Amino acid sequence: MHDRWTWVVVAVCLAALMLACHGRAVVRGEQYAYRDAAHYYYPLHQRVQAEWDAGRWPLWEPEENGGMPLLGNPTAAVLYPGKLIFALTPYPLGARLYVIGHVLLAFAAMLILMRSWGASAAAAGLSAGAYAFGGPILFQYCNIIYLVGAAWAPLGVRAADRWLRLGRRVAVLELAAVLALEVLGGDPETAYLTGLCAGGYALALAGSRRSHDNAVNPARTWLLGLGLLLGLAGWSLGTLALARVAPLLRTYRPSPQPPAALHWMPWASAAVAAVWGLVGFRLLSAWNRGRRDPKRSTLVPMLAGLAASAALAGALAGAQLLPVLEFTGQSVRAAGEGPHDVYPFSLRPSRVVEFLWPNVFGTPFHGNRSWESAVPPAGKNAKIWIPTLYVGGLTIALALGALTIRFRGAAPWRAWLTMIAVVSLFASFGEYGGPLWWARLHPKVAARIGPQDAQNVATIRADGSLRDGDGGVYWFLATALPGFRQFRFPSKLLTFTALGIAALAGTGLDGILRGDRHSRRATAAWSAALLAVSLATWIIAWTQRDRFGDVLRRLPSGSSFGPLDVPGAINETLRGLAQGSGVLALALCLALWGRQRPRLAAALALVLSTADVANANARYVLTLPQQNFEKAPEVLTAIQAAEAADPSSGPYRVHRLPAWDLVDWQQKSSDDRVRDFVVWERDTLQPKYGINLGIQYTMTLGVAELYDYEWYFGGFWRTVQGEVAAKLGVPTGSKVIAYSRRAFDMWNTRYFVVPYFPNHWNDESRGFATFLQDVKQVYPPGDSFLGPGGPTREVDWARTHDVQVFRNKTTYPRSWVVHEQRYFKPIRALNRTDRNLPMQEILFSNDYLWHDAGTIVYDPKKTVWVEDEDRLALSPYATGGETARTETVTITRYESDRVELDATLERPGVVVLADVYYPGWTLTIDGRPAPVHRANRMMRGAAVQAGRHKIIYTYHPRSFRVGLVLSCVGLAALAALGAACAIRPRAGWGTDAPPTGGPAGEELS
Repeated sequence: MHDRWTWVVVAVCLAALMLACHGRAVVRGEQYAYRDAAHYYYPLHQRVQAEWDAGRWPLWEPEENGGMPLLGNPTAAVLYPGKLIFALTPYPLGARLYVIGHVLLAFAAMLILMRSWGASAAAAGLSAGAYAFGGPILFQYCNIIYLVGAAWAPLGVRAADRWLRLGRRVAVLELAAVLALEVLGGDPETAYLTGLCAGGYALALAGSRRSHDNAVNPARTWLLGLGLLLGLAGWSLGTLALARVAPLLRTYRPSPQPPAALHWMPWASAAVAAVWGLVGFRLLSAWNRGRRDPKRSTLVPMLAGLAASAALAGALAGAQLLPVLEFTGQSVRAAGEGPHDVYPFSLRPSRVVEFLWPNVFGTPFHGNRSWESAVPPAGKNAKIWIPTLYVGGLTIALALGALTIRFRGAAPWRAWLTMIAVVSLFASFGEYGGPLWWARLHPKVAARIGPQDAQNVATIRADGSLRDGDGGVYWFLATALPGFRQFRFPSKLLTFTALGIAALAGTGLDGILRGDRHSRRATAAWSAALLAVSLATWIIAWTQRDRFGDVLRRLPSGSSFGPLDVPGAINETLRGLAQGSGVLALALCLALWGRQRPRLAAALALVLSTADVANANARYVLTLPQQNFEKAPEVLTAIQAAEAADPSSGPYRVHRLPAWDLVDWQQKSSDDRVRDFVVWERDTLQPKYGINLGIQYTMTLGVAELYDYEWYFGGFWRTVQGEVAAKLGVPTGSKVIAYSRRAFDMWNTRYFVVPYFPNHWNDESRGFATFLQDVKQVYPPGDSFLGPGGPTREVDWARTHDVQVFRNKTTYPRSWVVHEQRYFKPIRALNRTDRNLPMQEILFSNDYLWHDAGTIVYDPKKTVWVEDEDRLALSPYATGGETARTETVTITRYESDRVELDATLERPGVVVLADVYYPGWTLTIDGRPAPVHRANRMMRGAAVQAGRHKIIYTYHPRSFRVGLVLSCVGLAALAALGAACAIRPRAGWGTDAPPTGGPAGEELS
């Protein structure tokens, strides 16, 4: 069975899957075009490569948010070795090869993992195909950093197993290398979870060893299971009780804004710290006992090896990791009261059936045939991380068969992978994974503990109630594990679910091919049961399709892909049920007769799995011809024309309101909506499309934004009356979304790119009322809708273009001089309380939306806000009065890591630069070092004497310098330890190693 022909079949199946799923990118040269693959990662990685091509370290990106770290942006993956492909090939080709290479790496890594556990070539190939081309991994081409993490994850699992089960010292180094590559590739969460899974494996192996030495007590096993059930019941009841009293314990006054932190939060943090302290004490005790009797404890050396791997991985990735930690520590993710939410993109529990039936809820692309949004809870539009969970019907049948046969005496990694798959699946439910969401389905219970979360709820609910997900598995991870809260998107844990399922499927196939009766019976039983359910469901769906269609027509189930195609959605569901039934029938045949001709059965299993996965999932890899990424955007052309007619005196920024869609998309279907997305979003300069085209954005929303910078640009509700309401065309007393206009003026915003259709001004993505005063419309031209047919053309424009561009008449220059100062206390913590008053002073201009006659208006062109600790140093520069016309600041050089200014002052003052204040920026004035002062909370300030001066800012962060040294030390340590392991390899844990469970648990040489 392990002959070359099986490997030929594996290779052919891999080629078939690649052509089916990625053929348009491989053969036609098309570019990955859906979601973040197009508007986020394609321009971001191009921006990184542009810095390398310019001969600079990619340290800083001036094109977004007043400037932000590029190396410190975890998604930029600046120092990841795999990005060498961009230096060796033209960028469009490199962007495709980067995705394709990691798909192949995911396949190969899973293959290596299964072979290390003694799996046959057929079983390893089936697991590799199900993993790399199953829905949870395949669709990560849209979020390439998570594909990178998933590609390395099997090798991390292999290294952890080789160290913990076999005691191979070199595996500690292998694990460190994998973790470092995951971090450098932009996915520190997968590295974190890999280490967490390895720690759990160590505990389980140590426990299994002790139970192996002692007599088995069945009663104790039953009592342990009963205790676990009672514990879960008690936890659920306790969560419900806490939800009842939570609003009484909040320290806040009712407000439309998110409330302050939980009253008990410090106590909760202390409790978590105490628990970890007890765990540490317990490990020290175990270590002490192990010193007296080394044969009794292998847990401490196991965990010590894992800790060494983590430390070495941190050192290897230090040059990128330290800047990332520096950045995220100042971002909204680190703010307990900020907008960062840990629950978005939670997996609806109803979607678990997608593991069994492909596209059972329909498909959203090439015409909207998806009715998943119509699944209860009604009215809650859950964000979908991946459109399918399907990894193959045969894979599921084999995995369930392997899952249900006894674990005692089997390879320990099988139980480990089972726990990984189960826990990660429940954690991926996020807000649906706790008792509160389920309890709140009942109206009477919801009346006592609060209703379910509303749309777009912040970290803390404004009504003081607990979030739906509080008390669930993901909540526990985010609360108990240090730093885990800064991650988001529970559905990302499906990577580990897919890994566990794929590996178990390979184990199940080998059991059948070896003729193991337990494997055959378990797989046959599961296949038969699921086949019966599948056929019954298909029959019901077929006979009731008319009634089903009537139900779908009554539900609000449209999307940006157009109105729901009800007949198409029903046909997709029926096809999915039919495909699932056919695959399960073949799985049943394989379980019953596979042992009679194992070589033929192995080939058929590979072919069946390949055809099944390719037919179901290939449609989700969406590409477009490269020319769609090369055309000059319409809005950019309009801005360039406006600049040619009236040039700016220096660099300027553009603010594009984020994330609005064409109204027409909801009402009309398209044969290629993904093409529509890319063309329209690129034409309207949706970030990050413009960062390589000379555009500097005022405010964009990405992975993380600096907490203090985001304070400038948050939307808020204002009630409009009289003339203002009439101007906006809404009834007096209406509430509209407003922004601080001064914030955009201060940050040098020359152009506003906004929707044409305001949608009653109450939609945050369309709330451009703030940008209507003191502007000139430059696109579409002001006379576009005059004359005969003008109103019709205007309606058509709003439906098919829905964009307009204003030039700001009140924008500030990028840099200016001030002679007056106001002081506020230094702000350290990331909280609201310390920022409210100073930021209100800075942002308030008494405009027509934010008006208050009793509030003093300060002029940022005359006054700069600085911290009290700078008072002594800056007071000589507070000479007062207006800025003279002869006082000028000219930007003579503006690069990513260097800004040069020529300043002329009549008297001492502060030169304000409207670029972000951030650690690592240094200043020289006329060649002499000078301090960079924090101006206006987030801008850079230079204290300058009278006269003509050369001011130069350079970015050379200490975090990068220290991290680079750390990485060099890590590489040297890796090389030295690798040589030592080659000279003196350790054979294993000796006679006290946990049982491997027979041939399937042994490692191949």
